[in-house]
Amino acid sequence: MRRAVTALLATFIGIGLAGPAAAAPASGDGRVTFGVRPTGKTGPDKRSTFAYAATPGASVEDQVEVSNAGTRPITVRVYANDAFTTSGGGFDVLASGGKSADAGAWVTMSKGSVTVPARGRTVVPFTLRIPATATPGDHTAGIVASVSSLQTDAKGNKVSVDQRVGSRVYLRISGTLTPGITVEKLTAKYHPNANPLKSGRTTLTYLVRNTGNVRLGARQKVTVSTLWGGKREAVGIADVAEILPGDAVTMTAEVNGALPAVWLTGEVHADPLAQPGDQKLQLSAVTREYGFWAFSWTTAAVVFLIVVLIAGVLLNRRRRRRAVKNA
Repeated sequence: MRRAVTALLATFIGIGLAGPAAAAPASGDGRVTFGVRPTGKTGPDKRSTFAYAATPGASVEDQVEVSNAGTRPITVRVYANDAFTTSGGGFDVLASGGKSADAGAWVTMSKGSVTVPARGRTVVPFTLRIPATATPGDHTAGIVASVSSLQTDAKGNKVSVDQRVGSRVYLRISGTLTPGITVEKLTAKYHPNANPLKSGRTTLTYLVRNTGNVRLGARQKVTVSTLWGGKREAVGIADVAEILPGDAVTMTAEVNGALPAVWLTGEVHADPLAQPGDQKLQLSAVTREYGFWAFSWTTAAVVFLIVVLIAGVLLNRRRRRRAVKNA
């Protein structure tokens, strides 16, 4: 008897695309292709996301379009939930069972599910009601369309697949904006070269956290330096495009060329990057340092042997002097 297996395909595909976004392809039969996007009352508009500026206590009426590119009707669940930044720097939304506490909880869909005809589109109105106690700054959510299907995997197991697409909701509440980022939990590990005459590499890991109340990106410069001022810099560190307020991104950087100079210092310099329209914000860079030991056991063994040889030579000389005095 085949064993039933339940799996959730939780990838949030096509967030913020202007046109219909393709859902994640499912294995086996039963695949569907559908999308969501902002739309006007009389037809599609040019918005790529839902973006609002409002005051506490305000209310916004809008609508989302759900499209079906398939050849048969589909039933789609439609809901809103809080958004968050993944550890890898992506944009994601709580699953349908997640409990929103911010902008996702302020969105009320007019319908929880809709049936979209083949090659057709359905418009779903919604209301965004902002609490009077809403704090200034950016609040983010996602409006999600989800289709669940029961499929068969390569091993013959029955798999429940939840395909999701969505559109981002960016809301800015009026008031004082306090942009800021920090570098946290910086650590470093030195990897010596087997050849004591060659330099090794250093792996640095750290978090870049958005400590303010507006969305920010981050550009970083990572270096490793010796006590006498030699410095090596990591290459190929990608900018973080967006970090939502309160969230953090985990970063890893590799620095090549540092010598095992016993004590090294790793440094991360992070410059906040303003989002489009926020270029006038006053932003401040941050720097975090971390000192760490950098040994090469091969080099240490060579140094130990040299010390032993020198000690042996000195001891031998002392013995000879004593022998001459006693003669």
